[in-house]
Amino acid sequence: MVIVSLINQKGGCGKTTTAVNLSYALANNGNSVLLIDLDPQAHATFSLGIKPKLTTADLLENITSSKPFDLRESLITRANNLYVLPSSIGLSAVEHSLGQREDKLDVLNNFISKYDSSFDYCIIDCPPNLGILTLNALISSDYIIAPVGICELSLKGIENLNNILNMLSEHRNKRINTLYLITQLDGRYKFSKDFYNKVKNIFGSRLLSTTIRTNIHLREAAANGMSIFEYKKYSRGSQDYKQLADEIQDISGKPSAARFTLKGKEFNDVYLVGEFNNWNPNEKYRLKKISTDTWEINLNLERGKYRYKFIVDGKWVNDPGNKFMEDDTFGGKNSIRIIS
Repeated sequence: MVIVSLINQKGGCGKTTTAVNLSYALANNGNSVLLIDLDPQAHATFSLGIKPKLTTADLLENITSSKPFDLRESLITRANNLYVLPSSIGLSAVEHSLGQREDKLDVLNNFISKYDSSFDYCIIDCPPNLGILTLNALISSDYIIAPVGICELSLKGIENLNNILNMLSEHRNKRINTLYLITQLDGRYKFSKDFYNKVKNIFGSRLLSTTIRTNIHLREAAANGMSIFEYKKYSRGSQDYKQLADEIQDISGKPSAARFTLKGKEFNDVYLVGEFNNWNPNEKYRLKKISTDTWEINLNLERGKYRYKFIVDGKWVNDPGNKFMEDDTFGGKNSIRIIS
């Protein structure tokens, strides 16, 4: 499991928006994703329209009082492979008691490490401060994404974060890969372009190539308790967060996402078969009907060349949307997909 925390002390820079929509985009790519709302303000929870019974407050309260906690009972399923551990204002009170423990910085890491094989990614939405909760997230993380809005105050929040990271490196021998993400970019304005170039000069290769452009649909989605992919699937916001997910997968060494699509209104069942599943049409490779005439599946595949077909209502067919084919051993053709 790759653990990624979203952190910036400066509010309004797109931290929660990124946590929510990056989680969805990674899940859409076929990953199993755990989203943890570690912010007592519970903005990620509210942004998804969740009214939880159990939250991160219950998790940490049970841990501090040595009571058992079953993560599966508290998770909210928002997609086939996206699971949310929501938050509540009660987390503020728990943070105080957490600070009294000798292992106060390792509580979260000790807990989620038990689920390392259960998820591909864990995304943590941190509070907009550098308190005990955020330090727990830092200790747990493989990567940090620090969103940088088009604002000088965003850089001030980053400066404080980097000071904490340097302390962790010295005293805990913990080095975390820190990545920076430009958000709220409006290319129409000179100030935006100049600020982007300034940030690029400061952070160099640690600045992600993806930028999140200004898009009112991102705010509307949160106001309606949805991710951008549920609210406006083909908006600029969804394009940007899809690109971010692909970049994070590439950086973290996870396989690349490949989307297979088939058009047809009259189909009942569509499966994808190929070298990646030994030509076995099991449920994992069943396509979903995403519109009246479109079937789709996303797979994580290593780089390479793959031969494949669709099975449509029991009949093996080539991909009509892919002109690249090779002869098979039975005198027919296989569709070819190259993952680079």
